[in-house]
Amino acid sequence: MTDPQAELSLEKLRLENERLRLEIASMKRGRNHLISLTDYIPLITVLVTIAGFGFGIYQYRAQEIENRKSQELLARQEREDREVQLQKDKDTTQRDFMKPLLEKQLSLYFEASSAAAAIATATDSSEREKAINTFWRLYYGPLVIVETREVSGAMKSFGKCLNGEESCSKTEMSNRSLALATSLQEAMLKSWNLKPEDFTQDKFKYD
Repeated sequence: MTDPQAELSLEKLRLENERLRLEIASMKRGRNHLISLTDYIPLITVLVTIAGFGFGIYQYRAQEIENRKSQELLARQEREDREVQLQKDKDTTQRDFMKPLLEKQLSLYFEASSAAAAIATATDSSEREKAINTFWRLYYGPLVIVETREVSGAMKSFGKCLNGEESCSKTEMSNRSLALATSLQEAMLKSWNLKPEDFTQDKFKYD
């Protein structure tokens, strides 16, 4: 590819040679360096040529700058699009991972609320005994995996009535069953869109 700077230098050199040639010709004609308009025509032609050539170089460089800016903008947009897609893929993966856990949480929450309600209201002794066994099974096992601190506190409060640690009337036990249901509901709504790293933040740690 021809170097525009080199071509411009050659044109300047040709212009200088033409100027010298005209001066020498003028001196030979004895005009004391006064050159007629006709004598300047070759020089004017060269000047116009150089001006056009210089403008072409300017346009070429301006277009190069514009193309470079367009390429940088396109590359930045593609990079941003990739980052957005990566985040979407990550969110999808996290939702797929959390879905079975949240479904299990929902199932256990309903089971715990149902057991507490049966304990507080059942009149049949066998039904109540079955609900008590379910409550303690959840209390010491599966519910620990998914419960929040609030749910843990509500389960503990109801358990104190159940194990005799606190003396609770039937009305008090019913009220604690309702409080447990409320905490289960609030915890469930808070958990539905959590990321895995956030899900464990509001959990009670047992040693």
